[in-house]
Amino acid sequence: MPSASGTIVYAALRTIVAVAVVFAAWHGGRSAWPIIGQAVSDTSCLAFLLAYVDSDLRSSLGWLPLPLLLYVIGWEGWGALRAIDTESDTAADGVGADLLGWLGGLWRWLYRILLVVPPAGAGAFLVFALLYPGAWIFPGMPAPLRCTPETVARGDTLTLRLTGPHGGELGVLTPAGAFLYIVDYAPKTALPADRFEYRNRFSLATDGATGRVLQGAPPGYPAVPIFADTGAYVFRVSEAAEVSASLACRVRFTGERAGP
Repeated sequence: MPSASGTIVYAALRTIVAVAVVFAAWHGGRSAWPIIGQAVSDTSCLAFLLAYVDSDLRSSLGWLPLPLLLYVIGWEGWGALRAIDTESDTAADGVGADLLGWLGGLWRWLYRILLVVPPAGAGAFLVFALLYPGAWIFPGMPAPLRCTPETVARGDTLTLRLTGPHGGELGVLTPAGAFLYIVDYAPKTALPADRFEYRNRFSLATDGATGRVLQGAPPGYPAVPIFADTGAYVFRVSEAAEVSASLACRVRFTGERAGP
């Protein structure tokens, strides 16, 4: 995936620069604590970038990005304030003048804009995803709603796979332009097993699945077959009383399966 590959390349280049910075500061006779503090900040930034594109690392980190992000903001912010007030050349300021002196007095700001803001932004999205699960789609993350297979015939079973929090109502727009309600939003008093928002998988048989043209239809209301016409079907998952669907996926129905 291009975005994930670009992030990994950027993380590698940033790590090289960070190692060079710490190495230059260490051999420049600077005290150990600022160097250690900068190393922790750089390691946190690397973790943010890799976790942004790696779902396994995101899961293993848990809530750790939150304190790490606060540390990076505090450390780099303190360094930025020092850069304004003084001409200090410590590791907390970023890089030494002997390493990037050709950039003149702007090197400290360029360092933070190019090498601190992007990973800190990635860390902020990690924290945002922890606070609001499913609200942000990371590179390589499966679509929140997937219809598999994408092409079905009579007798096949269509499976809807849902990732993360989602609404409690399922419907479909047929090729004829009619909208059918398959699962209505359940009341809060319903058992979790009866509430669609807790499902992560839902199957429909193309030769028997039905829907209703009336939302919240009473018991006994006539149902109609869903797969009555060939063409594209758009399945939608919505919140209660939502005008537009929050999630959607498309399936093509080819009708009767061709003989051998």
